[in-house]
Amino acid sequence: MRPHMEWKGHSQSDRPIAGSRILLVEDDPFIQMELEAFLIDNGVHVVGPCSSVKEALAIAGAHPIDAAILDFGLIDGTSGPVARFLVRAGIPFLFYTGQLKTDARLAEWTSHLLLPKPSKPEQIKAALATLLNRSRGSV
Repeated sequence: MRPHMEWKGHSQSDRPIAGSRILLVEDDPFIQMELEAFLIDNGVHVVGPCSSVKEALAIAGAHPIDAAILDFGLIDGTSGPVARFLVRAGIPFLFYTGQLKTDARLAEWTSHLLLPKPSKPEQIKAALATLLNRSRGSV
C-alpha cells in the first residue's frame, strides 16, 4: 500500500472558504454537529449533513456543491461510492477519518487529501481552502 497523502495543515493559499457550498458526510452525530457549527461559523453553506452513503448520494446529486468533507466509514458502508460520484462530477473532496492507518480500502484514495481525526479547526479550514483553490484553478 502506498503512503497516504495525509494533510499536515500547510495551506498554499489564504483564499477564504466563506460562501462555498460544502457537502458534509459524517455519521458520528457529535462530530457532525461540531463540523457543521465550525463550517457555518466560517460562512460556509453546509449541504446535508448526511450520515449514510444513500443519503449522501441523493443529496450530492440534487444540490450544487463546491467541495465535500467525507468520513470514510459510514453507517451503511464506506463513502467510496460518494467519492466516486464526486470524482465523476469534478467536485473536490477530502476524507476526514480516524481510519487513515487502519483501513486498507483507503489505498484507492491516496491522490486525495486525507485529514486525520481529530484535526484542529485551522487544519480543516486550510484543507478546504486548498481544495476550493484547486477547483478554481488558482493553485
